[in-house]
Amino acid sequence: DYEWALSGAREEGLEMGLAKGREAGRVEGREEGREQGFLAGRIQTLQEILGVTVTTEDELLAQSRDELTTTLADLQQRLRDRAN
Repeated sequence: DYEWALSGAREEGLEMGLAKGREAGRVEGREEGREQGFLAGRIQTLQEILGVTVTTEDELLAQSRDELTTTLADLQQRLRDRAN
């Protein structure tokens, strides 16, 4: 019957949409994790160069991307100021 077929098609479409959404979320999560790891590594390197206490990786990875970016910018500015 038409209603039954339509219901089945809707259900299949919903399942496909959910699967695509989950995959997109996994990809986005991996990319975000890589970016946070990259920022954390740069922060730790600058901290070593500046001779300040190096923040642990766990502490850095618990921060948001915006917090990491701000910390990195601050450390870069400190290094530039030190060079002048």
